[in-house]
Amino acid sequence: MKETIYTIPVNEAFETPCECPMCKLENRFENDRVNYYLGPSLMEPDNRIETNESGFCAKHFAMMYDTRANRLGLGLIIHTHMQEQNAKIEKLAKSAETETTAKKGFFASLKGGGDNAKAAENLLKYVEEQQKECCICRDLVKTMERYCEVITYMYFAEKDFRTRFDEGLGFCMPHFAMLVEAAKKNLSGSRQEEFLGKLVKMQIANLRRIENEVEWFTKKFDYRNKDADWGNSRDAVSRSIEKLTGITGLEK
Repeated sequence: MKETIYTIPVNEAFETPCECPMCKLENRFENDRVNYYLGPSLMEPDNRIETNESGFCAKHFAMMYDTRANRLGLGLIIHTHMQEQNAKIEKLAKSAETETTAKKGFFASLKGGGDNAKAAENLLKYVEEQQKECCICRDLVKTMERYCEVITYMYFAEKDFRTRFDEGLGFCMPHFAMLVEAAKKNLSGSRQEEFLGKLVKMQIANLRRIENEVEWFTKKFDYRNKDADWGNSRDAVSRSIEKLTGITGLEK
């Protein structure tokens, strides 16, 4: 496989050992998309239609806000997104309103049955689905699936990459599960067996490693271990959380 927009970042993510190279890939993609939506995307009608309709999740709205790079651009995105969302909510609410519900309140139609109840349910369904929408998350899922596909290919096609993979420190649990699923989807026969065997063995060994590091972190608070070397345990709590959840950027 020639170097592509996918293989280059994969190689770079595995160059330096860390608790999860795939978290590096994910963070890089998220930051790139945040900068894109606050930059060139603002002038592209198709992208504005997308952001108006879907918006962003709490995490990615926070990332966009925290960049402080283009508050005006973010304000424009939010304004037109809220315009579209509010118009839909008002339309759905109106379709569920009758003379009776206008007096008793909107949720009376949920209990009343019939067309009014269905219309009220449609409003609640829209609000619930809107909370799951995010332009960045949607692209992230597809991109991470593609990275996993590239990793399973490169493991057998590139000797140097395979060595870095095998000598790594494992992955966070969400990305470990993603790689297992990728092996199931993209590999078969002896290759699938070999890849999964190496992956699972490496993951277990590194979960035990960090378990021991957290244990030593706790034992360092015993006065009898006051003068003992911290080893790799000083930041073990933050790294263990990263390992278990995929959350990155915790203060060390």
